[in-house]
Amino acid sequence: MKLVPGILCCCMLIMLIIPAGAVESNQYSYITVEDCTIHLNDENAVIDLNYSIDEGIVLLVHLLGKSDLKKKLGVISGYPDARYQTIDMDHATILISSVSQDYGEGSYWFPGHTFGIEMPGVTLISPQVNRTYNATRSVEGMGYFGTKSNE
Repeated sequence: MKLVPGILCCCMLIMLIIPAGAVESNQYSYITVEDCTIHLNDENAVIDLNYSIDEGIVLLVHLLGKSDLKKKLGVISGYPDARYQTIDMDHATILISSVSQDYGEGSYWFPGHTFGIEMPGVTLISPQVNRTYNATRSVEGMGYFGTKSNE
């Protein structure tokens, strides 16, 4: 009888570690992405990523921690070394430093970016312009003016 819980735990752990084949283009392993918003602020960016986690995995993530979730979100966002402001079961706020090039005098260039999966919706927000992309794996580069005051 002591073997059954151990076997069950091992099976659940294997489900967490081995990425499942994506059924949908917006799914990676046990994560299904709903949408993504990228806020550009001077040379930095904040990404708000909304997703859902397969029901059978939610308990495992709660029990075993969010390190695997964090790793998978890094692959999905295309920023594996990013910092996380928040990471929950349905939303993450990802902080990206020096993502845009500073051309001086308050002007910046956000280079094109490729995600790890197809995103159902991406909104790219700068202080001047918002761009929306549907069902895409990448966004185009964009110039914008920052919010820093010229000193």
